[in-house]
Amino acid sequence: MKLKIKMLKSVKIEWKSFLVIMGIYTFWWLAVILTVISLQGISAIVKQYGSVNQLFGGLLHSVIKNTITYYILIFMLAVPLIRNKTRRKVFIEYSVFIVLLTTYDYLWDYQIGAPTPAVRELSLGFFVISNLVLNLLMAVISIFIATWIESNDALKREGELEKQKLNAELSAIKYQINPHFLFNSLSFIYTKTIRQNPEAAHAVHLLSEIMSYALEEWEDLGRVPLALELTHMKKVIEMNRIRFNNKLNVDYQEVIEQYGDTVLKSAYVPTLVFITLVENAFKHGDLNDEKNKVLIRLTLAENTICFSVSNKKKTGTKEPSHGIGLSNVRQRLQLMYGSKQTFVIKEDEQTYLTEININLMKS
Repeated sequence: MKLKIKMLKSVKIEWKSFLVIMGIYTFWWLAVILTVISLQGISAIVKQYGSVNQLFGGLLHSVIKNTITYYILIFMLAVPLIRNKTRRKVFIEYSVFIVLLTTYDYLWDYQIGAPTPAVRELSLGFFVISNLVLNLLMAVISIFIATWIESNDALKREGELEKQKLNAELSAIKYQINPHFLFNSLSFIYTKTIRQNPEAAHAVHLLSEIMSYALEEWEDLGRVPLALELTHMKKVIEMNRIRFNNKLNVDYQEVIEQYGDTVLKSAYVPTLVFITLVENAFKHGDLNDEKNKVLIRLTLAENTICFSVSNKKKTGTKEPSHGIGLSNVRQRLQLMYGSKQTFVIKEDEQTYLTEININLMKS
């Protein structure tokens, strides 16, 4: 349906251009005829065409033929020439079209229709050469018109880009103001609750730090030190523990093998990549089953990082999910590590597992 509407819009634009050309050419041709009539009289014009019927027939044919000609020259040849710069191909198309147009003029004036008295006075050679010159002139005019059209379109596109840029700048200002207001609000709530409810105040403080970390603009594909990502991931776990009154069934395991401490200090990962997997488990996992806890496991060894999150699936009504977060994780890992990483998702009817493996060894 959308494709059909798009095609109809395209046809509408083409017909609009066609009718504009026809209107301009008709107006120009009538102005020429009226000028000649005012100078020589109508009888001289009728004499050149042979009869009044041939005069009006010739005018109608000229308007239709030249409208089609200018449309083809401008929108099918000149505009692509200016946009794509494929001059050799368009030059060949121009040459073929002008030859065909001159051939058509000859067939129309000498074979299909009866030659007018003005045409009969011309030699065939002069007729062909004069038509070639006129058709070439039309081609040159079409290039100038196409250049003007493209210049106007470029100005419109530039104006639209400026408008989009302004909207982006306004959005950026809002983006800066909203977090600023949010952090001030969180700071105010923390100050008001620290005495009455220290645990709630601590949760607010954790939320403020996590959001500050998430909104920070990091360099190079948003990469951060591994240790920093793990620090804020633990804050996410801690905040969810408070949310569930410290009854959250989660088991976090951190295994640092030989040379793993070096990896912890020097490795980089995309920001929020581990936090996204943890949040996904908290959102869709069964957090009340003591026998099937959410298992978060990090293993660091020489030149390798292995991070996995597994959970029992929640039963009953499920929260809507579009998989955007996990897709984003996959794309950013691919951008940062390419073939040196794997992101695996395994699931069955009861369990769900996500696992990231990164090889830090340099090629």
